Amino acid sequence: MARLVEALNRFFGRVEILALGLENERSAAEAALAKGMPLEAREHARSILSVLPDSAVGLALWADAAEEAWIDHEVVAALSELARRVPWRADVWLRLGRAGQRTGWDGARDALERAAAAPLERAAAAPEERDAARLALLDLCDLDLAAGDPARAQRWLDRIPAPLSATPDRDVTLRRAECALARGDLEGARAAADPLGEPAAIEGRAALVLARLTLAEASAAASAAAASAAAGALGAAALAPADVARVLDLGLRALVLDVPGADELCAALVAASRDVLVVDRVRRVVRAAGALDAPTWAAAFAFAEGRRDDARQALARGLSAGDRAAAAALLRMAVEMRDLGALEALAARVARSPSGGAAAPLLSPDLFRLRDAAALAAEGQGAAALDALDAVTGDGAAWADDLRRSILRGWLPEESGAAGPRAAAAAWGDVLRELARTARLLDRLDLLAATEALVVERERPLRAAVVGEFNAGKSTFLNALLGEDVAPTGVLPTTATLHWVAWAPDPFARIVVRGGQDRVVPHAALKDTLRALAAAGDRVARVFIYAPIERLKRVEILDTPGFNAPDPDHIAEARRAFDEAHVAVWLLDAPQAMKESERRVLAEIGALGVPVQILANKADRLRPDALGEVLAHVRDSLAASAITSLAPPIAFSARLSLKGRLGDEAALAASGWAEVEALFDEQIVDASDALRERALRRKAGRIAAELAQAASARAAEDREAVRRARAEADRRRESAAYLRRERRAIAAAIDKALEPARRELAADLRPIAALPEERKRTDPGLRAYVQERLVARLSGPLSAEIARAARDGVGPGGRGAEGAGEDAARPAAEPSPRAAAQVRAVLMGMVAVHDAPDELAARPIEGVIEAAIDAFAMALSAEAEEPVPPPASAAVEQRAQALRAAFEAPPAPAVA
Repeated sequence: MARLVEALNRFFGRVEILALGLENERSAAEAALAKGMPLEAREHARSILSVLPDSAVGLALWADAAEEAWIDHEVVAALSELARRVPWRADVWLRLGRAGQRTGWDGARDALERAAAAPLERAAAAPEERDAARLALLDLCDLDLAAGDPARAQRWLDRIPAPLSATPDRDVTLRRAECALARGDLEGARAAADPLGEPAAIEGRAALVLARLTLAEASAAASAAAASAAAGALGAAALAPADVARVLDLGLRALVLDVPGADELCAALVAASRDVLVVDRVRRVVRAAGALDAPTWAAAFAFAEGRRDDARQALARGLSAGDRAAAAALLRMAVEMRDLGALEALAARVARSPSGGAAAPLLSPDLFRLRDAAALAAEGQGAAALDALDAVTGDGAAWADDLRRSILRGWLPEESGAAGPRAAAAAWGDVLRELARTARLLDRLDLLAATEALVVERERPLRAAVVGEFNAGKSTFLNALLGEDVAPTGVLPTTATLHWVAWAPDPFARIVVRGGQDRVVPHAALKDTLRALAAAGDRVARVFIYAPIERLKRVEILDTPGFNAPDPDHIAEARRAFDEAHVAVWLLDAPQAMKESERRVLAEIGALGVPVQILANKADRLRPDALGEVLAHVRDSLAASAITSLAPPIAFSARLSLKGRLGDEAALAASGWAEVEALFDEQIVDASDALRERALRRKAGRIAAELAQAASARAAEDREAVRRARAEADRRRESAAYLRRERRAIAAAIDKALEPARRELAADLRPIAALPEERKRTDPGLRAYVQERLVARLSGPLSAEIARAARDGVGPGGRGAEGAGEDAARPAAEPSPRAAAQVRAVLMGMVAVHDAPDELAARPIEGVIEAAIDAFAMALSAEAEEPVPPPASAAVEQRAQALRAAFEAPPAPAVA
């Protein structure tokens, strides 16, 4: 960059210097600078300023000399004074900003980079010195990238005009790729980086960008296969050898050229690598640089060698010494390895130091929330921990999701027994509250009702459904269980609805009639009442049979219609029993057991997760040898169909069992009922708690799956809405930048487009021309009339033309300023209310300051139009900066998906 004095000599004469006899000092200072003697030049410059303190040339000489002598605090002092003298000089503001960055100007602030941001913004906004303004915008982009704000960094780049040649601006292209990488937009980064091509040997920054991009793309491709936390977070361990070589070559080139961030990339690559050649190659470069003992590198090599504790200690030493690089590496380790100890070390460092030291800028509120959530989870406050994790985003999001899933999985433990692992009692209070919370947030009242039904179901006895094809003897089996001939039986399908058998101190039945009053009858009257209702055309919804049988306190029985009944309603009612039941008892007709139709329904029951106990009825119709063959056939068929029975199937006669239960001892002895009762007690009654737990998990899991699906759909809609809002904000920023860059050309085009409106305004103001000049200047009514007419005639067309220019400038194939005011066939661009208000304010201000408002219609107003364009652009920028809050549905989706995963995963080990 040229010296300031060379530029300012062209604009500031030397009259004062000559008059005061200071010309020799000036020429001597310039000669000293030309000879590379900045300290001598500095003395001559200060001699000039001691006589003429406000001399712009003297200040420029002092700034040039101090800068070449690396006396940055004097550079800031000289340029601060010079900027007050020549505030329109972009190059002065640029150099002041850069010197401020080097010195930590106004060093009381924590973020030293931001100390120079305001001067650089002034440089970027100055109309002169376009090269200096471009450099200032690039510096602003770098500052925001360093501060972790890629969106704002991108907006500075948008203000840089595109080059007139086809060759892209390499500096801008490089930073666009960096912004996209910082946002996690790999497609955008690749599109921006492709024009860069292969970086030259000395292009360290471009090499680092391509290294980071290659690593990110390869890691994204391998992330689906990477199961470990470290590989999922960094991905280097899963990279193909060619990708590792490419990243290493580029990264080491950037490291040798001392590009900021190269050491972090290479250290992370080493830490995740187990390739001895890769580690050794980096070690040689680091040793040559004399940095082997640096905490970041010591930790990286310790990680590569599997010495995780040594790595943490090395980083902790660096953290204690205030090494920001070590703090960053320790944080990266904490996040990638899910290491709460490392996170605690960083948090403790922040707590001990009033300013937080090196760790303070790194530990975001999200990570503090994550640490607090982990502490809550360790204390058994899972629900509170989940609420805290909902607010964790950014780098801690994956870790937060791991914690979330661990908490929810812990609510569904298992315990080991002699027969192997089985589900222990879940933390149903927490689980059901979580399901109900999610259902309410998603407005799923049906699933909320299903969840509330589970709350009631937990307190009820086990439900065992007796299922099978019609005429398999289900109702007879039920009567045998009850010891009474209550449920209707017969050759034809008689059970059209579910018969629900439950405990009560007195025996009775309640018949629920669709659209009618319930009927309450004694057991003996049940069959006759059902026949009477059928004859009258009444439809029975459900039959509840109550009996004072001790077993029913622990197990309720559902008698179902036959699956092969000719009435489809019977089949539908039988299938609904699966939703009600915790366990199913399938009765086979022994003489024709395991037909294909039975296999299909049994497979369906198995797919639903309902445990099944197989019994073969009507054993009294077969000889003993034939009965053995039937049971062997049943076992083989179950095995071939991958259907499991709780216990091996046994054969019995429900008919003889009922006779025996009614008093026929011989029939009871021949029925096989003793085996059935023993099996029923052992596999169902005694296991009722475990079977109920399994059924509750199955039903709750279905609710969780539906909620997860609904949450994902809601979140997808919200993400699309946010994407559209952000795209619109980006479009507004681009439009604002375009309007600022091209406002002169746009103003000239709009001035022509406004000629019809100005003619109408002139006609409105013509009556005022004949009035006395004094009245024109002093009459407030006239000024108000002019203001009203000018705003009425010009504000609408002017706002519309600016909006059209903004749209055409940034749209697909945007035509820029030459299209403003033309192409009337295109739909009009609607200005926002805020932008239109800004334009009206400019026009009102024009009337307020004009001495002869009636002459406004005839005078050129390009300057006013430029001011309106600036105001319009300011409104667009303000609208673009309005925050787009992340949708709350994102946290709901994460929790819903984690809960579904908890139900789908194998049971977690129970915590003692």
